[in-house]
Amino acid sequence: MNKTVSLWRCTLSTIFVFSADINAQERFKDFTFIGAGAAVEESVFANDGAKPGAALYLFHHSQYGFIDGSLANFAIPPWFGISGNVRLSQVSNDFTDLPDGINDRDSSGELGVTIGTLGARLTFLHDVTDKHNGYELQLHLGRAFDTPINNLVLSPYFEVDYRDRKLSEHLYSISPNESSASGLAQFDAKASWVYKTGVIGLYDFSDKFLGISKLELEHHDSDSPLVQNNLGWKFSVGAAYKF
Repeated sequence: MNKTVSLWRCTLSTIFVFSADINAQERFKDFTFIGAGAAVEESVFANDGAKPGAALYLFHHSQYGFIDGSLANFAIPPWFGISGNVRLSQVSNDFTDLPDGINDRDSSGELGVTIGTLGARLTFLHDVTDKHNGYELQLHLGRAFDTPINNLVLSPYFEVDYRDRKLSEHLYSISPNESSASGLAQFDAKASWVYKTGVIGLYDFSDKFLGISKLELEHHDSDSPLVQNNLGWKFSVGAAYKF
């Protein structure tokens, strides 16, 4: 019991520290942009190396909440909000080349709550589309920092996701039929962890246009044979229109 209380105190304290305002943070209040870019990436599930691709940039932040990629949050008080997320399946030949014989996993829609702010938040998301009926708990920490280069801001981030057994089974398990078709060993997944980190570079070209570069890294802590690579990564460069 004491360990659980200490963990929650540590988590909430960390959220408070990362939520403190700094000059670069102030730029991104009441701030929205949408854009696209070119990318090269290698999924943890891919079995044939890095591939070119595309990146979509979507961001919004105001007193009413935020949109950060696929996660949207409507803030009721400043530190608590209702959240929704579209989970596009990484285990899908639409997004990567899977081993032969592995079926695509359906994407899902999720609802939940977020405690904290855009840069320091704890989010609970549960499937509401009857695809896996599982949940994920995300701890996300990020800060924006000014740099010696005028108009350039760097924003590193770190995230830890806990996936319950149902969500993990949906993503990582290998059925007997898939095992026979693919040659991969049959696998029954248990609850798992995903670790993500990266850095986002934002450069103001003008009052309306923003240059973006983004490096994303992730590690899936699962023994599933579907996890072909220890480290997944994506690097993209593009531009966005500011509102």
